[in-house]
Amino acid sequence: SMMGVGLLDGDIVVVEHNTPTKPGDTVVAVVDGRLTVKTLALEAGQYVLRPENPAYDVIRPGQSLEVLGVVVSSFRRMRR
Repeated sequence: SMMGVGLLDGDIVVVEHNTPTKPGDTVVAVVDGRLTVKTLALEAGQYVLRPENPAYDVIRPGQSLEVLGVVVSSFRRMRR
């Protein structure tokens, strides 16, 4: 869901936990108990998580949204 920013399934991300977040950041978040990596966005005064692939829908948290950190780097294995 994040291929638009170069993140593919199976990639490993480096996350800074104590970095302040802002709209446009790629973040690791827990939404209603589920872990995800998405772009943080502000729509109509509410934070949402936007995928960077048009095949997926924007996540609008139902009950809870906790941002665990900002993705600052990523890498992928060439051999599995």
